[in-house]
Amino acid sequence: MVTFWVLGAITIMFGAMIAGRLDRTLGVSDLSYSIALLMSFILFLLGGILWISVAVAVKHVSEE
Repeated sequence: MVTFWVLGAITIMFGAMIAGRLDRTLGVSDLSYSIALLMSFILFLLGGILWISVAVAVKHVSEE
């Protein structure tokens, strides 16, 4: 459980790092901007799924 919790935090951190540096400036194509945005979104989703699985596992363990 702790491993999924830490992996979720790391993936959300990387997603936030990518999204925080995302800027449409000179030399950034539409494709690279879209790919970075999509990668950030996927990392947020993956981190959320990992955290939800930890929450479900904790609830399951606490009910026993």
